[in-house]
Amino acid sequence: MGTDDAPVPEYAADYAPAPDDAPDASHLTPEEKRGPRTVHVALGLLALLLIVAVATTPASVLPRDSTLHGEHHVDEESGLELAVPVGWRVVSDAEIGSVQLVPVGTGRALDTRILAGALEPGIAAAAISDDQGAATALAETIQLYVLGVSGIRDERRVTRVDNDLGTGAAVSYVVVPDEFADLDSGGLVYTAVFGEEGRRWWVAYVTTSQQSAPGVKWMDDIVDGVRPAG
Repeated sequence: MGTDDAPVPEYAADYAPAPDDAPDASHLTPEEKRGPRTVHVALGLLALLLIVAVATTPASVLPRDSTLHGEHHVDEESGLELAVPVGWRVVSDAEIGSVQLVPVGTGRALDTRILAGALEPGIAAAAISDDQGAATALAETIQLYVLGVSGIRDERRVTRVDNDLGTGAAVSYVVVPDEFADLDSGGLVYTAVFGEEGRRWWVAYVTTSQQSAPGVKWMDDIVDGVRPAG
């Protein structure tokens, strides 16, 4: 039996290649021929999304328990300086004290605020020499007149304060409404009292938006970073 040394055809006899509709790429550079790499495209899109998010709601893309490295506000009236987190702003007329910070935005974000000032004789808590007792009394005042929510105080927490203005104590608790059907009206209260040599200051934080608002450890960082004005 002989062998057939003829080359085997690459395609079947009835095969017809599809017409080439691609544009002529002879004029393109090697980089243009390769096109953008997938990783570069992904990074570019991510950067664009972050820029848009920060420009609209900066706090939404920042760590929940971070001090957020914002600016500082100097309050000449009380003599303290404290951090203004990214996504927050200072309002001109504080509900109580001499400083009030609120998140930038609308809706339930406005139910969250930071208040601060000097612990002066006009404040009932100023009559209590013990810092923890003063912070507790101040928290009750803030809950009644600022938060405006009554109920059972749960998850009480006490921590030590040590910043550039002195030492003290911070008290926080969750307010659980008396009525089970009104659970959405609860809130969180945090107050810190600190100072030395007969002069004390306070910082408070209240919110009814516990699902999205920062927690008490976040406030610990802000209180620990308070320093004298100037």
